[in-house]
Amino acid sequence: MDNDRKETILIVDDVAANLEIISSILLPEYSVMAVKSGKRALEVMLSASLPDLILLDVVMPDMNGFEVCRQIKADPLTSAVPVIFVSSQSEVVDEATGFAVGGVDYISKPISPRIVLARVKTHLALSAANRELQLQNKHLQTNISLLEQIEQIARHDLKGPLTVFMGASDYMGHDKNLNADQLGFLKVLNDAALKMLNMIDRSLDLFKMERGQYKVRPVAVDVEKLVHQVCAEFASLAKANSVECQVILKNHSSGSSDSYLIRSEENLLSAIVANLVKNAIEASSAGEKVAIYLSEQNPYLIEICNPGVIPEEIRARFLERYVTHGKKKGTGLGGYSARLAARTLGGDISFTTSPETGTIITVSIPHQVSDPKTASEHGGVNS
Repeated sequence: MDNDRKETILIVDDVAANLEIISSILLPEYSVMAVKSGKRALEVMLSASLPDLILLDVVMPDMNGFEVCRQIKADPLTSAVPVIFVSSQSEVVDEATGFAVGGVDYISKPISPRIVLARVKTHLALSAANRELQLQNKHLQTNISLLEQIEQIARHDLKGPLTVFMGASDYMGHDKNLNADQLGFLKVLNDAALKMLNMIDRSLDLFKMERGQYKVRPVAVDVEKLVHQVCAEFASLAKANSVECQVILKNHSSGSSDSYLIRSEENLLSAIVANLVKNAIEASSAGEKVAIYLSEQNPYLIEICNPGVIPEEIRARFLERYVTHGKKKGTGLGGYSARLAARTLGGDISFTTSPETGTIITVSIPHQVSDPKTASEHGGVNS
């Protein structure tokens, strides 16, 4: 709203003296329109710029205030204008009916200037806040539509050419006339394209999980084997940081060869563990150990422990989107996407952190994903 424009109040009352009294109260702060009948009020609403608020007498000949309000609220063009009913203390008024037809408040005659100004100011502010909320909602819907377009672009306009590029580089790699340097360069190109393709898949998966549209396809997963594979994947990172990773089996059933098998989605579970193990390695100092404890129970527990302590300034938001600390290249999506993936699998992630115990991230995953659905496509959510 233009700050230089005075807000407009429409006063509707069949008694001229009442119109004069209320107008005199409002005119110093607001623009005022005054009419003497409900019919005329409806005509004004359709022929002029909309008022910001209406003060509407309840008892009027021909058309009472309740009927006027009902018609105003029935028209999408005028329904957002707040209506305050004005009634005499001597009049028997069904206030419930007034609220039912869309009124926001009542003012009693004889009029108190302080009450009129206070009620008008309050409801103008509420109306402005509601308009702002609707505008934000409109922007949100626009952004959602934009995200859907981005998803479409990523799926078709980016993945298609990347697949062709990878196929071409692989085909060229079979040319016996290429030397070792040329073959090495082709491999670099192919690996870069594969990495980009995986990034697109991961971003699409994250988008779907945020909207509750990700379809889980559970299979039998050997959790112990999966965790060892993740540790092997980050062996070079651990070595570079002089950090050791250990996998420790808790309450393991003696002689059981399948006690660490659960029915879940392997890609999501691998992404969860990978994100958290990577974070734990990066948060550890040289010479320290990252321990991953596996507990065969339901829900299944995976605990990733490191001696570091989560900084207090991010502790309350640790698993939220874009929260990171001390990483020049960190996206702040690792913990967030891990928890989102865990919840998609019917589980969750929690943590404790203190100087005495270090940081313990606990992933709980049910043995059987609830309401499993067949997916046409699925993938990891690393960051």
